[in-house]
Amino acid sequence: MRRRLGSLIVAIAAFTVAVAHAGPVGTTKPVRKMSKSVGAPNKGTLEGGVHLETGPHLRVVGAYVPGDARWGVRELVEAIDRAAREVRKRFPDSVLGVGHLSRKDGGEIDRHHSHESGRDADVAFYLVDVAGRPIVRERFLAILPNGIAAADSHVRFDDGRNWALVTALLTDPRARVTHVFVVSHLRTRLLAYAARVGAPAALRARAAEVMMQPHHALPHDDHFHVRVACPPGSSECVEWPVGSLAKLAKKPGGALAKAKPPKAPKLPTKKLVRARSTGHVTIEPQTNGT
Repeated sequence: MRRRLGSLIVAIAAFTVAVAHAGPVGTTKPVRKMSKSVGAPNKGTLEGGVHLETGPHLRVVGAYVPGDARWGVRELVEAIDRAAREVRKRFPDSVLGVGHLSRKDGGEIDRHHSHESGRDADVAFYLVDVAGRPIVRERFLAILPNGIAAADSHVRFDDGRNWALVTALLTDPRARVTHVFVVSHLRTRLLAYAARVGAPAALRARAAEVMMQPHHALPHDDHFHVRVACPPGSSECVEWPVGSLAKLAKKPGGALAKAKPPKAPKLPTKKLVRARSTGHVTIEPQTNGT
């Protein structure tokens, strides 16, 4: 009897020590799986991708629900989620709309020249009505230089929310955003707003460096295209510096951090093939000022 009691006491003591080292029950954190971006944005794959989940602060734009192209490297997915939460903190009832990221394993994706290696995401603009109330739409809406939606004069580009989104992305503590593709007139609009509200000069310079209208592509007047840098551990990932960044990337000593804002690129003058969220393709002549 004494031997049994002694064995029981020893077993209880061993269990207590094990629990003490393991921490409180239910608090053990799961191991964070590393995501890997392989190749370039326009020719690559994704390994260990993370799925972007929706919530009160974030939704998928209706036209982009089919196909579940909401996978990306952890840095990208979590940065988008954090940014959406931050905007909602500052502007209650704000809901960020997202379009395509990448497929689960990356690779080619319809209607995109990139989005193959898990580092790209299409993000809707925050929109409001004429009274300043947040609204959502089931497709991306092109915005004119005056801040009004081309297809609906009652819809406005929300300067405050969209600048808050850009700020949150550029100051994210765990992801480095390298590009925010957007049409030149909205880039100018956001930088002007930032100056009016007294945003730090360093932040405005960084935004001017990162926001750009892509060359030889659609102007991105209906959404932001966000791209993050190659994540740690992605030895086969290929970066794509653009414009002045490409030159600075070759220089040692952290030249990227000291980059001067590049000049806004000129709008294309050739005809553009527009494939909006409806998936229908039409040819529209490009004129000055559009």
